[in-house]
Amino acid sequence: MSVEPNKKGFRERLPWMIAALAVIALVATLVWGPKDRAKPDADAIAQLTERMAALETGGADGLRRRPAQPDPGLGVGMGARDGDEATAMGRTQSAEEAAAARDRQLRELEAQFARDVADPATGPSTERTLVATISGDTMAATGLTPGNVDIACRKASCRIVGSFDRMGDAQDWGLFYITAAGGDVLSQTQMVFVPKPDGRTEVRIYSARAKD
Repeated sequence: MSVEPNKKGFRERLPWMIAALAVIALVATLVWGPKDRAKPDADAIAQLTERMAALETGGADGLRRRPAQPDPGLGVGMGARDGDEATAMGRTQSAEEAAAARDRQLRELEAQFARDVADPATGPSTERTLVATISGDTMAATGLTPGNVDIACRKASCRIVGSFDRMGDAQDWGLFYITAAGGDVLSQTQMVFVPKPDGRTEVRIYSARAKD
């Protein structure tokens, strides 16, 4: 399901109690690896905290003043993979290594989504819910609106795609969006940030559908 970007939106501040819970939920589901639930990544937590502070102190303007992160586009929520020698050895990946890891992750996520079967019974209603979330009060308060939105849901999974002029905006929007959608709609969410030739960044969210 494709939708046009919503040019209008409220500029209210986010309910900060909800936002605080969002950080906790995101750390639990996106930062901790499946094999190490007790050791969240300190840098990732610091980044989430910084983004929350930017919104709380300056609203959407606070986010926009923050320069785009020099992120190579790796997804959030994926632990180190077998064969990622740079990660295993604790050294920083080169741009080429990071891009290769991102491309590999994206291929795997796309293949998983393609293997899922169609769900004409409940898929469209879940898609409508996810579309409505984009322009809901919580997301409108961020001041971030994606372009080129495409949302598709199958029997067990959903894929949400949008693009932004800046990497930082794509990251911020993705983190808030999966929280706004709620655990009763999406679960086990993973994101990939893909730099495009025109300079924009595409955020691709892959998620299992929450079980009833």
